[in-house]
Amino acid sequence: MPTQEKLNTQGREYIERVANTVRLLWRRACEAQGTDPGAKFVIFADDNKFKPFYDKAMTELLAAKREYAAGGYVGLQIGAGGKAR
Repeated sequence: MPTQEKLNTQGREYIERVANTVRLLWRRACEAQGTDPGAKFVIFADDNKFKPFYDKAMTELLAAKREYAAGGYVGLQIGAGGKAR
């Protein structure tokens, strides 16, 4: 069984991976509509092909951060035999 420290590390690493995905999708979505990726606020056009992916990744990131702050097991995967990994 993983220790709490290991679970915390896995949670932080999971959040960082999702955050990296969000940053990449932000950049791609901005570029797709000719917006400066350095802008602080952007409304993506409905026909921006990256918008649904960005929205989903951002929703996942916010949920993971809430779960982590609440002591949840963020990014935990259950393997064969019901063991956490």
